Amino acid sequence: MKRYPEHLVEQARRLVASEGFSYSEIARRLRVHNSLISIWCHGLAGTRWKTLIQRNETKRKLILDSEKQILDKIRFDKENARLFSGILYGCEGSKYPMSKGVMLANSDPGLILAFANLMKIAFDLDESKWRVHLQIHSDQDRVELVKYWSNLLRIPARQFFKPTITSPKGKKHRNVYYGTCTLKYYDYKIQLKLIGIFEEFMRKLAS
Repeated sequence: MKRYPEHLVEQARRLVASEGFSYSEIARRLRVHNSLISIWCHGLAGTRWKTLIQRNETKRKLILDSEKQILDKIRFDKENARLFSGILYGCEGSKYPMSKGVMLANSDPGLILAFANLMKIAFDLDESKWRVHLQIHSDQDRVELVKYWSNLLRIPARQFFKPTITSPKGKKHRNVYYGTCTLKYYDYKIQLKLIGIFEEFMRKLAS
């Protein structure tokens, strides 16, 4: 069997372990057969895939962050807050007359909090009109979850309805799950305003 220089073997192993190149990429670069790269780099596959995953995560992070600066140009005044809350409500909220008042449900705490904060900027609200209903799993701590959502939304626990308790179905697993939160504000006029904003938003984009 033809012997190859040791530096070639070390180069192949470095390209796998440190830079995440595939065997075929290295074979083309070093002008040797794939099977040789497989022999030379035996045991490094775990490291290779770990490196690939890290590289992909870095790429995704760069893409995720690439447009964030667009928000630097936006002032969250009443006008913009009404626009964004209307868009969010049109996508996620309950429509009139199914519910006669603002009602938006989601399991993402960030989305619920964003909507609540937009509402507080956009409209002169009576804080006593907020209500919260949680749907949680039977294996979760009801008291702790009410406390969590109450602190997050700055809505007193006395304005929470009794949670709906459900049994988890299937094997679906979430690392962090705080239940599904339905945020309610009892004012059908504001609900109609939000729906009107969303309908006009859609009409202008469709024209």
